[in-house]
Formats: sequence, C-alpha cells, structure tokens
Amino acid sequence: MVFGKLIGRLTGQDDTPLQPLPLSALVTTPVVDPAVAAQQRQRAAAEAMLRREEIIDSRNRLCGYRFSTAGSAAGQTSPQADAPAESAFLAALAEIDLPAFATRRLALVPISRAALAAGGHLPLRAARSTLLLDVEGSDVEAWLPLLQQARADGCRLALRGLTLLPEHAPLLALADLALLRLDDYDLTDFQRLARGLKAAAPQLELAADGVPGWPERRMCAAWGFDYCLGPFTVLADCEEPEGKLDNSRVVLMEMLNLIRAEADLADLGAVAKKDPGIALKVLALANSPAAGLSAPVASLEQAIMVLGRQRLYRWLTVAMFRVGTPRDRDEALLEVAMTRARFLETVADGVLAKKDCDELFLVGLLSLFDVLLAMPLTKVLQLINLADEVTAVLLRSEGPYARFLQLALAVEHGRSAQAADIAGELGIDPAGLGNTSQLALAWAEEALGISAPDL
Repeated sequence: MVFGKLIGRLTGQDDTPLQPLPLSALVTTPVVDPAVAAQQRQRAAAEAMLRREEIIDSRNRLCGYRFSTAGSAAGQTSPQADAPAESAFLAALAEIDLPAFATRRLALVPISRAALAAGGHLPLRAARSTLLLDVEGSDVEAWLPLLQQARADGCRLALRGLTLLPEHAPLLALADLALLRLDDYDLTDFQRLARGLKAAAPQLELAADGVPGWPERRMCAAWGFDYCLGPFTVLADCEEPEGKLDNSRVVLMEMLNLIRAEADLADLGAVAKKDPGIALKVLALANSPAAGLSAPVASLEQAIMVLGRQRLYRWLTVAMFRVGTPRDRDEALLEVAMTRARFLETVADGVLAKKDCDELFLVGLLSLFDVLLAMPLTKVLQLINLADEVTAVLLRSEGPYARFLQLALAVEHGRSAQAADIAGELGIDPAGLGNTSQLALAWAEEALGISAPDL
C-alpha cells in the first residue's frame, strides 16, 4: 500500500465526530429509581454491543472477523439463548451494514437454527458473509432443509460439531467451512478429524478456534487449517528471537524524538535524508492531493513544514509497522493498533482535552510496539522521547491514561461488565462503546485502504 493514502485520515484532516448509532430492541425491567433505571440501560447496552474476534488466514493476514455480542461466552455459536437477544444481535449487524463489510472481508456470524428458519440471515447476505451454526448432537434431517435453503439464498455456511460419521456426510457436502475448537479435542483427535474432514470434503475450509499462541498457530498451519481464531494475533511469539532495529526504524525513532524536542526543520530533514525511502515518502505525502498545494515542494524542510509536526508524528509512528522487511503479521498488528488508537482518541473526546486525545491515539499505536519489534517495551521506549503520561500507562499501567487503555482492552475482549464500569468512572456513556468501536474499525479500514484479500 502507498503511505500517502494514510495522510488525510491519520492527521488533522479527519476530524468528523463519531455519531452514535441508535440502539434499539433493548428491553429493560422497569424500576422506581430513575438513576438505577439509567444504570441498567447502560449496562444492557454494553452487554449488547458487538464484539469482534480477528480471523487470521494461512498467510497470517487479518482477513476478517467473527462477530458476537460482548456477553457471549467464548466459542458459543449462538449469541444468546433467548430469541429477543439474538434478534437484537442480528439487527445490530444489519445496522452497522455488515453486508458492505462482507463484500470486502470474511464475516463469521453465529446464528441459531430458529433464527435461520425465521429468515434472520437474509438481511446479512453478502459475498463473504458466512453463517456459523452448531450442528453438534443435532438431528441431521432437521438441519438439511434449512442449510439447503440458506445455500439457495446465497449464504456461505460454517459448521461447528461436524464429525466423520456417515450421517454427517450430507452436512459436509453443504458446508464451506468447518470450525474446530482446539479445547474440544485432544491433539491426536484434533489432527485426525481435520485430515478426515479434508479428505471427505476437499472443498471444505478449516478454521481452528481458541488458538492461544503462536506455537499452536504454527501447528494448525502445518495441519492444513485455512484460518485461526484466538488471542495469539496481538501476543508476542515466545519462539521468535529478540528483534533488532534496522536502519529505517532507527531513522524513524530519531525523527520522532526530534519532533518531541521541537527541533529545527533542518535537523529533521537531515535525519530523514539518512534513509532515502523515508525521505521520498515524506516528500510524496507533502505533494499528495490531500495536502492541497498549488505547487509541489522539492525540499524535505518544506515538506515537513507543509505536513505539520503533529501530522508527521502520527505518520512516522504508523510507518514503524511497515518499514524494513515487514511480515504479513505486521499488517494485522497495524490494523488492531490503528483501531485501538482511534477508539481511544474518540472515546476520550469531550472528556479530555484535545492534546490528551492526541496522546491517547499514540498510546493505542505504541501499545503493540513490543510485539511488532519483538523487543521488551522497556527497551523500545528508551529509544523514544515520550510524554511521562504515555510512558506511565505503557510500562506500568499508571497515570491519567491507564483507565482509558483498560477500557479499550475490555471492549476488545468482550468484557462488557468491566467496560461499563470503567466507562462510568470516566464519565463516558457505556451505551456508546459499541458504536465507537465499530466506527474505529471502519476508520482504520479506510485509512489503511483495506480491500478483500484473496480467499
């Protein structure tokens, strides 16, 4: 991707405030105390907010998400046991225009047999929208007409609970993807089932759920799995040797420090010239249509002045993910970091000053630098001149930004009750967390120019 695509979205040219989406279909129990009623409504909204789990493909690219509600248990196929909650979940997916998302990327949507029979899937149809159904222990004859109709409706099907028993052969013929949760099997049975399913249905894609770390991710890849879901995406690889900073990243860090020190433009330009690739990208950004210049600039000093220090600082931070010889995994990390950064910046708007919101954006990006660089964060931050508040939250989870980062992590991990409590402490309406999270993802996708990977 071209770095110039980021400038209008990473910098001050994208100041459009996030507008809350309407949250309907939430049922609250009437109470006498209005304060208690409001608190219950906020907690219900937090429970109903959509949760996303990254889906990583065979090349370690972030190719899509599994959607659920924040209150759903890990690995649960249907978002809630009761029909009203599932109806609210499906309505929320339609409200965020999931079909538009699923034209570009894989969207795994849990749905119950009852909701499927009622046509709850119909508003969600798109090229990469994939219905996730649990057929474990179910009557195959009862499933078949529903699955056949869903296929006729143009839906892709992901089934959990598939076996190699003869009665499951018709299900295998209809399925596009089989989901196997790692915790449900011992490793021998897990491998045997995966190989057997592929042999019985060559068209079938395999997804491993609940993958805890990179060693297990590599194991699943070796066993032919097409996708993996689990927390490993943003975790360090314990088998990866400690990284070393290449010249490009050293130059970027020097420029970051000079901007923090309010150094002269000439000093910034001199450091940028140490890496021709970085120098050319800075010039390209300044001369991009987003900058709106009537005449092109030819010197680095002019380019830096056009971009402005704050805009350049954001771009340099993002560039850390892409210089050198990036791994496919780095682009996935960048998307998670960009989404987290935008969420933090936006959720604090109206609660903190603009300067603090800018700092929180950096907190979100920098929070994954240790994973990106395969270096302890203590070493990384020794090389960058940061505000004390930023260092405090990243190294010790302390300071005025600590609770904001904890809020972002709670939302990402679907810990709805914790997210609601922290939001209340910070003076943030918990009912808006889900909307802010979804819009942060949309912003990151647009900023990064996300298009559909080859599936």
